[in-house]
Amino acid sequence: MADELLLTVSLLIAAFAPPLIYMYIVRNTETCRREPWSALIVAFIYGGTVAVLISIVLEGAVDLFISDLAVASLIMTLIIAPIVEECAKSTGVPRRRILELEDGFIYGAAVGLGFAATENMLYLISALTNSVEEFILTAIVRAITSTLLHASATAITGFGIALALFSRRQGRAQSWIPYLALAIVLHSLFNVFASLQELVPVDKTAAALIGLGLAFVLAVGTFLAIRRRIKELDTRTPCVR
Repeated sequence: MADELLLTVSLLIAAFAPPLIYMYIVRNTETCRREPWSALIVAFIYGGTVAVLISIVLEGAVDLFISDLAVASLIMTLIIAPIVEECAKSTGVPRRRILELEDGFIYGAAVGLGFAATENMLYLISALTNSVEEFILTAIVRAITSTLLHASATAITGFGIALALFSRRQGRAQSWIPYLALAIVLHSLFNVFASLQELVPVDKTAAALIGLGLAFVLAVGTFLAIRRRIKELDTRTPCVR
C-alpha cells in the first residue's frame, strides 16, 4: 500500500511539477497586471482534459484511415498530431480574459502546459512498466523538451488570437490562423527532431542524441524568446494598476 502511494505521488510530481513551475515562470514574466491564478488554472485544466480528449478522438479517427499505410506512424507523428493537437489546444485560450497582447502568450502557455502535464502522465506510466530507469529518464527529457514545446507552441497561437481580438476592436480584420500554422510547424519540426533515429537509417544512437539536442534547443530557445517578448510588451505602456 505504501509503495503504491509512493508510486502515485512520484508519477504526479514528475508529470505535473514541471508544467506548474513553468506556468509560474510565465505568469511572473509579466510584472504589471499579472493574470489571476484562478483563470490560469482553468486554462491549465482545460488543456489537460478537454484538449487532450479532443486530440485522442480526432487522432484515433484519422488513424483508422491511415493504419494500413507503411509510414502511418510517421504520418501521425509528423503531420496529423501537430495539426490536431495545436487546433485542440487553441480552443482553450480564453478570449474574454485577453486584455493585453501579452495575455495571449500567457494563457496560451497555460493551456499548452496543462496538455503537457496529462501527456507526461501517459508517457510516464508507459515508461514505468518497463523500468524505473526509463521512468526517470523520460521524466527528465520531457520536462526540458516536450513540456516547453507545448507551452511555446500554444503561446504563439494565443498571441495570434490576442492580435486578432485587438485588431477587431480597432475595426481592422486580422486572422490568427497564421500563428496557429506557425505553432503547427514548430510542433512538427520538434517531432522531426524527436523521431530522428527513425528517419536516419544508420547509427540510430547518434541520431537519437542529435535529435534530442536539437529538440532541446528548439523548445528552450522558443520558450525564452516568448518570455522576452512578454517582457517587451509588458513594459511598452506605463503600468496602471
